[in-house]
Amino acid sequence: MKEYTYMPEVRRVFSCTVPNGNIRQVFLVDGMLQEEDNVSEGISLKTGMDRKGLVMDISGDHSMAPIQIISVRSEDLPRPLEFTNEWVLAPGARAQVIVCDHTLNEYLYKTFRYSKITLGEGASLDILFMQNEHNRSRYWLEIMADLDKGSRLDCHILSLYGGTINNKVHARMNKPEAVCNLDGLYLADGEQDIQYDIAVRHDSQKCTSTQLFKGILDNHSRAAFNGAIRVAPGAQQTEAYQANHNLLLTRDARITTRPQLEIYADDVKCSHGATIGRLDEMGLFYLRSRGIPLAEAQTLQQMAFVQDVLGHIRTDAIRTRLEKMVESRLRGEFTKCSHCTMHCC
Repeated sequence: MKEYTYMPEVRRVFSCTVPNGNIRQVFLVDGMLQEEDNVSEGISLKTGMDRKGLVMDISGDHSMAPIQIISVRSEDLPRPLEFTNEWVLAPGARAQVIVCDHTLNEYLYKTFRYSKITLGEGASLDILFMQNEHNRSRYWLEIMADLDKGSRLDCHILSLYGGTINNKVHARMNKPEAVCNLDGLYLADGEQDIQYDIAVRHDSQKCTSTQLFKGILDNHSRAAFNGAIRVAPGAQQTEAYQANHNLLLTRDARITTRPQLEIYADDVKCSHGATIGRLDEMGLFYLRSRGIPLAEAQTLQQMAFVQDVLGHIRTDAIRTRLEKMVESRLRGEFTKCSHCTMHCC
């Protein structure tokens, strides 16, 4: 029985372009882990259930040496591919993880990726999911996160490209003083369809959560955002904030946004809000009056709109690289290379 397909050429095709010399890479090809080993001292890596996906156990401080998980679809599998990745952080552990999803061929892919995050007491995980597939792909990501006492989760989702993208995040703070920060950016054009479903549960007291999700929609694209915050009885001194903001670049683009609060405690600070708008005409006029062409002025406004989301990426080198990729996407450079499925990771 074939346990995995080893593809050394993937390392050449997907050489890491993040300008960080100490980044470490792990490869999944069609859901199969390519190398099962200890990534470094304090980080163990093994294959998940049914010989698909991975389980990563982390202890110690690894916040200054990012781990990049590169997941590639290479085969035209007749059935949808499902696998689970799991991150388990021991008490007090710290880590930074980047998860990149790509396709090698322009098949009608259907991929279900499940991610489980378990944070021990005082643990801290900064994890980025970068979705960069082709226009025929169908992509589902479901993240389940459990936070222990005093732990912290910073989760970023960057939806750059893909035919249909469906992201679900369920975060639960089970013990006091946990912190959960969720943010995301989705860019859509053509006939793309993107959906975000976010649910954060405050099941203990003195926990804090923030949500900031922004989208830019062009052409006939569609998007939906469903965000929920639930504060359980007894979860006093909760602080929870949620915001969803969207730019529609055409009259045919559509966004549906549903922010929700469900509160069963009385000593809380909670807020939510959503906006839908277009580019600022007066701002565009001002930039054009200074000699800036219209297309460049529109790009400048869009980059300003997404900057606070990208600003949550703590590592300067990674943030700079993502800013360049987002700018390329907004300038339409991915569409120009539509024959390529990788979009210059």
